[in-house]
Amino acid sequence: MGEFVTFGKRLEKYYLPLCLLVQALLLFWRLDLLPVWGDEQTTLDIIVRPLRSIARIVGNDAHPPLYYFLLHYWAKIPWSAALIVRIRAFSGIWAMTTTVALYYLWLTPERRGRFLMLWSISPCLVLYGRMGRSYTMQLFLTSIVLYWGMRLLQEPGRRGAILPFAITGALLLYTHYVPALAIAGAVELLLLYRAFRRNDSWIPLVTAPLIMLVLYGPWLLTLHGAVKRALGWESYALAGNPFVEQAIRMAYLAFSFTLGETPSIIVVVCGALLAPLIALALWREHRQQWLPAILIAGVIGYASVTHVVSFAFTPARLLFILPFYLILLTKRTWMVVALSCLSVISLYSYYRQQDFLNKGYILPFDQIADIIQRDTGQRPAQLIVNASGLDTSPLDRRLTIQKSPRPDAEIIWVLDNRGDHTPPPGTREAWRGQFVPYSELDRFAMKLLRWPVQPTHVLALTKYPLN
Repeated sequence: MGEFVTFGKRLEKYYLPLCLLVQALLLFWRLDLLPVWGDEQTTLDIIVRPLRSIARIVGNDAHPPLYYFLLHYWAKIPWSAALIVRIRAFSGIWAMTTTVALYYLWLTPERRGRFLMLWSISPCLVLYGRMGRSYTMQLFLTSIVLYWGMRLLQEPGRRGAILPFAITGALLLYTHYVPALAIAGAVELLLLYRAFRRNDSWIPLVTAPLIMLVLYGPWLLTLHGAVKRALGWESYALAGNPFVEQAIRMAYLAFSFTLGETPSIIVVVCGALLAPLIALALWREHRQQWLPAILIAGVIGYASVTHVVSFAFTPARLLFILPFYLILLTKRTWMVVALSCLSVISLYSYYRQQDFLNKGYILPFDQIADIIQRDTGQRPAQLIVNASGLDTSPLDRRLTIQKSPRPDAEIIWVLDNRGDHTPPPGTREAWRGQFVPYSELDRFAMKLLRWPVQPTHVLALTKYPLN
């Protein structure tokens, strides 16, 4: 028995290198596998501009500038790969850097192996770690900010933690508002509670946010404008009932964090069966010292994004909670093994580009653009997009055909995602192509929700010659 214990101790020093190796394979293999989607196209459009222009654009778009500034210089590194591959690689590097930070700052020795097993093959981390967005940079900075925040909470009189907390908090603010405000807000609320109930020092409570605000001074007005605009946005809703809407949103968030967003039927069924056991496992971990801070940050973050984005984009905005959620699931080895097996199945679907819950990530706009350009040639043509809630900016960047009415058009192309479009007057359909078939799970959901029109594919492209 002692020999097995000794072997296990020797194996521990290889946990981190093995995890990083697996992550490197999953994060960097075929970074051009998925097409560019709407938000990634925004990233591509922004980072090629001068820094002053970047600051103005992202400020008007309710985003802080640090990620785009760094990516602007990253894109200048001599590398023959396509720009989208380079910016996705940037995200992968931040994901692996987060792994190192979590290993040394957050994991107890008895949980390291189990956590790294879940974390290294997390379908949620792989999905967002291969996107040209700031999600994994937020992950890294959040793990650092919360670490110093916990140092303040564990020993509020320790002044040495004030400056690191304020500096890293400001860096996170310059990266994304939601995790920064959520984490800083949670730490400040807990410090306030301790100051009143336990007569702790007020110095960390007052000094840390003041330093953070001074460091963030150049962007404070932009932050104020972003919050004001966000409050005025129309709320996204799938269901008419607000309670049903929140239930859908929270279920989607929990499933994404646990098993990713590319589940086959077997993953959905097994995930549903495991749900009560997962809930029980989470409940039993209520004594974690950092749990109150994460719960408060989660509530702040959730309340911030539920009004701004649809349920399908909630996991991306709250990704900073993911590692702490997975830590809570590592108490039992059987749970880790079961979730790891299901995660592998979800990853298989991801790399085969199937079973995506959010179809916006796999819409082949490059293929659609090639078809339109090839079949149109030099003839005048017009494109009609009949696709509600769909960001077609990746398609727009690849086309020279205009969307506005064109009297001399010889061809009209119609792109729709509703399956019930009406042909333009005086035209006849000459060709129709369909893209991204709905899965069995999608079709079941359509029947369950009683959709009046139940298309077989996400997108349809139709060609109508006018002569």
